[in-house]
Amino acid sequence: MRIKAVLFDFDDTLMDVDNGRRGAIEAVAAAIQSIHGIPSGEAIALLEIIEREMERRAIFDRRKWFLSLYNRLGLSLERGEALNLLRIYWGTWTKLSKAYPDTEPALQMLKPLRLGIIANTDGVNGFKRARMEASGILHYFDLIVVAGDDTPEVKPHPAPFLLAASLLHVDPEECLFVGDRVGSDIRGAMTAGMETALIRSREESPLPNIKLSSLMDIVAYLH
Repeated sequence: MRIKAVLFDFDDTLMDVDNGRRGAIEAVAAAIQSIHGIPSGEAIALLEIIEREMERRAIFDRRKWFLSLYNRLGLSLERGEALNLLRIYWGTWTKLSKAYPDTEPALQMLKPLRLGIIANTDGVNGFKRARMEASGILHYFDLIVVAGDDTPEVKPHPAPFLLAASLLHVDPEECLFVGDRVGSDIRGAMTAGMETALIRSREESPLPNIKLSSLMDIVAYLH
């Protein structure tokens, strides 16, 4: 069946967030050191452990990450301080993130097709969409679905994928989903009935229909 829509994950697929991810953790650690005198290196090491734990459990609300951190540091986290750390974290992440060099050229060449983003929530309604709006690339897209904000379920549940196909008025089989994670991206899209492409990933899996070295490879794949 001919592909009519190409759908993308956001972070680590369209956007290079390595500096943003690292900078956000460092900024929060610096704030904690300033407020509580905890060495920033100690907070960074704990946050990296907590990040891995929370991502395995699909917990995206960084306030829960910070609460876990404070518990391990023997500190009490007040609501106002949690919100301040949240602003520092996502503000730094957004400032230091940028589109990959191949993102806009690929989107320009794919624009005759319907384009969309399906990404998991940042844990607080509206935060992920605000980051997307700051990216400077949303004008290429016909649809944005933030799983967990726009649907009760997050990826890899098929609901966000099926919602996107429905809103674009295409069948799931007419969609190609491009993502960097086998678990949340590829498995979820396959369960929904979409073709899949894996990019910027060190994971080895036979599941995706194609493995991409660049987003520009999508153009060749579809033609």
